[in-house]
Amino acid sequence: MILTNVASPTKPLVADDVEIVRRVLAHIDAGTTDEGAAWREPVVNYLDATRFAQELKMLRSMPSVFVPSAAIPNPGDHVERTAFGVPLFAVRGRDRRARVFRNACRHRGFTLVEGAGCAHALVCRYHGWTYRLDGSLAHVPHQEAFPDLDLPGRGLIEVDSHEVDGLVVIDALDSRPDPDDDALAWLTDGTPWRDKLVPAQRLVYVDATLRPMNWKVLVEQFLEGYHIRSTHKDTFFPLQYDDLNVVEVFGPNSRLTFPYRNIERLRDRPESTWSTDARVTYLYQLFPNVMLATFPDLMLMIVVDPVDIGHSMVTVYSMVRPEMADRSESDVGQPNPAAAGTLIARGTVEDNEMSEGVQRGLSSGANAFVEFGRHESAAGHFHAVLDERLARSTPAITAS
Repeated sequence: MILTNVASPTKPLVADDVEIVRRVLAHIDAGTTDEGAAWREPVVNYLDATRFAQELKMLRSMPSVFVPSAAIPNPGDHVERTAFGVPLFAVRGRDRRARVFRNACRHRGFTLVEGAGCAHALVCRYHGWTYRLDGSLAHVPHQEAFPDLDLPGRGLIEVDSHEVDGLVVIDALDSRPDPDDDALAWLTDGTPWRDKLVPAQRLVYVDATLRPMNWKVLVEQFLEGYHIRSTHKDTFFPLQYDDLNVVEVFGPNSRLTFPYRNIERLRDRPESTWSTDARVTYLYQLFPNVMLATFPDLMLMIVVDPVDIGHSMVTVYSMVRPEMADRSESDVGQPNPAAAGTLIARGTVEDNEMSEGVQRGLSSGANAFVEFGRHESAAGHFHAVLDERLARSTPAITAS
């Protein structure tokens, strides 16, 4: 069963480059793609306010990826994001440890970190309360005006977090971790993505955009290649194959391989020399709401944060290897490698147009369910995991 996939200590969680190339070439020759279970998702699950509230509560009760490590490489670097409706920020301490805090001053609750930056201390713009990088309260102007102030006890509220393999992962926001829940383990074993993400040490651009779509509709657009020819006929289709993916599942997460046509150049080369670099895009879906996407010389981390039933905040972190960043900084031009007009940006516009159309169609009354075929099994896996997590948390939701 896909929801209880347990990794063997001697078996890799995903295939290596050689095996991926073998599988892709076999699909090209046979005109096939990886197949899995079909799935039908009730339309009401995208439109019902009670369901959305349950999803949001469930999302706050489980671990998730917060930011890439590349967002805070140096002591004092900090960056904020609202995760599942909860304002948070991450900061790199003088001890080089990444910490995540709830983004509110302990005086009047003013948002402490706004945007990204680097500082020796964190100073609230409202009244000047000052915090060290480890979250402890360092200075209160006119401290004598607060006779009962417990300075050591009024530090910032930390969220338990773990930094591993290029990602900062947070624990549950609204509840204590379930010792029998293995969700955290699947996010802190980075062996499936380590060699792809960790070398992309330089964050070069961040973009956050409010999109008029349910968060699940946005996640779904990443999880199949069945639409390549029809949606991306002048962008990705000339470079990639329509409806040809390798799909791998590890725990609640999945990895899709989108091969480029140049992969066929490997046919006449020894297998020992095969590499997927610049020959595939890997798409890692890290449950529940984060995607890692590899492109030649570029790694994207895409976060989809639910805002309400019909809106989501999409934050994209663009990362490159240091040598690529140094090269682009010496060039004159747009620093965003996925800027308007680039292939990635044009493809993204096309995907978002399709998702907006899906969102509008959900309210038409035409369909009782959204159909995912056997060639869209990664989307089915996502929904199966979501259903399982909701079923697990529903008693707690009802009791509260």
